[in-house]
Amino acid sequence: MNKKINNNLLLIIGIVFLAFGITVASQIYRTPSSDELRALGYYPFDEPRQVSDFSLIDHEKNPVDRSVFMGHWSLVFFGFTYCPDICPTTMSVLNAALQDISQPPQVVMVSVDPERDTPDVLSRYVISFNETFQGYGGTRENIKNLATQLNIAFGKVPGPVLGTYSVEHSSSIAVINPLGEYAGFIKAPHHAEKIAAIANSLQQPVFCNVSFCI
Repeated sequence: MNKKINNNLLLIIGIVFLAFGITVASQIYRTPSSDELRALGYYPFDEPRQVSDFSLIDHEKNPVDRSVFMGHWSLVFFGFTYCPDICPTTMSVLNAALQDISQPPQVVMVSVDPERDTPDVLSRYVISFNETFQGYGGTRENIKNLATQLNIAFGKVPGPVLGTYSVEHSSSIAVINPLGEYAGFIKAPHHAEKIAAIANSLQQPVFCNVSFCI
């Protein structure tokens, strides 16, 4: 009789602890809210937007289409190798951010200067920041196709010397989810620690207590 009582008692205790564990887990593990993500500079869409197919060339001269975004998170930045400040700064920040991301996303720079940014030029540029970075180029029309889908504007502006030019472009970073959808964007100015926090929060739960979240 005592053995049966002990077994029942252990069963009850086990159920209580299991229920307690489930309750606690449901309270401390959750997806970060849109407001918390915006505080980091990330603006997610209520519904991710489908990215239609596109045709570009990577820095190794391979054709790429929307399939390159499938199966992993991607951070997509539009820039150009002759950019004097914003582009190299952003690429350096992205490289620094990757060091603190548990599952690093694919990082892509799409050139908005197809006349000068050949695959060889792009290759030297992106690899100088991180050997895993990808550089995409192509015709102006094909670049504009993807840029428009990701809310990126760009255009040539005359330089100070006759015959020279620069390119003005949006500086936000597009976030593509593993389904190949445009999930949101990271607004400039960019900070490595914030980008790392955003990427980590998109891939794993956040722990909270009564006073703070990490």
